[in-house]
Amino acid sequence: MPRGLAIAAIVCGVFGLLAWAFDLWLFRVAPLQDWMVFYEAARAYFAGNLPLIFEGNALTAAINQHFAPWLGAPLALHPWVYPPPFLLLILPFGLLPPVASAAVFLLAGFAAVIAIVWCSFDSGYRRWPAIATLLLCPAVPFEVLTGQNAFYTAALMLAAFATASERSLLCGVLVGVLSLKPQLALMAWVALLAGRQWRSIGAAVATGCVLALASAAVLGLDIWRAWFDLVLGGSGVYRSWLDVGRLNGISVFACASWLGAPATLASAVQALATIGAAIAVYWIYRRPDTGGLRLAALLAATILAAPHASNSDAILLGLAASVFVTALPSAGLRPYQLTLAAAVWVSPLFNPPVLFRIGCVTPLLVAGLLAAIVVKMREQARPS
Repeated sequence: MPRGLAIAAIVCGVFGLLAWAFDLWLFRVAPLQDWMVFYEAARAYFAGNLPLIFEGNALTAAINQHFAPWLGAPLALHPWVYPPPFLLLILPFGLLPPVASAAVFLLAGFAAVIAIVWCSFDSGYRRWPAIATLLLCPAVPFEVLTGQNAFYTAALMLAAFATASERSLLCGVLVGVLSLKPQLALMAWVALLAGRQWRSIGAAVATGCVLALASAAVLGLDIWRAWFDLVLGGSGVYRSWLDVGRLNGISVFACASWLGAPATLASAVQALATIGAAIAVYWIYRRPDTGGLRLAALLAATILAAPHASNSDAILLGLAASVFVTALPSAGLRPYQLTLAAAVWVSPLFNPPVLFRIGCVTPLLVAGLLAAIVVKMREQARPS
């Protein structure tokens, strides 16, 4: 292993352990708070009290009452903000006791990512750096201790695009399921369009329709009306969630807001970032893949483009950095490439910006990594 790569691995390992220590301390008062929202929503369905999830304050009060022994202090507003098909898919976890439900939810997601990395990546050295990324990436303790669903998002993204050319229908089905977290599926659709993957696009649309119809049949239409009211900004819950949810993320919008930009300007900057990421992904996916560089670009662009992304979603950034480094011959790594990849990988330790203002530079680091990938692909396309 080259000296620079060895040093980067040691530094990242140290930061990964620091992230586990810090997040264990940070969430000691309110562990698994996002999973509590999933679990309480599922239990509300089985109790015949589905309207509970439409009221953010009432749902939060139910969580605080149900999980009082787990909490060192009552949670602030934790509303339900997910599309109805997501609730349909997590209903089985509501049938388990709380401890078993949380354990199965997290372990199943983590196992899925590990299995997909093992099956999708080339044998040998490319598998182990990616698996080490999942074990030590600073976003992982944040994911585990909040009980978010980022393991499943990462598994769907990797499974869909690591072997998209060989399994176009499966790729489309997985993108359709990924659309249950729509802000993180934006670049997946751009990649499919750029690659002229019409079979995948058809399968994704069909999967989305099936999930929507199934959720309407099982959960009813009221939940869809409430969700559209939320995402279109027409409810008071949305305006409250801006403060306790979206601004606690790592999106360009959140970073611009914490740097003092008013909401209108922050939204405009986010729109520019989304358009820029889409242009980069479209350009990259119009060209042949070179050792996984397209996948690295897609993972990075997904976070840059997302109107809302939590620190747990930064697992995609850790994987993007890992794939980028391992996709290149060790001797071909330039110092700035290695530095950018390491900085992006470490960045979740210094996020979200609500805790660390230095986290506001994360979108710039991600954009830099995306630009480095584009430059490398252009270099590889030139005749030798």
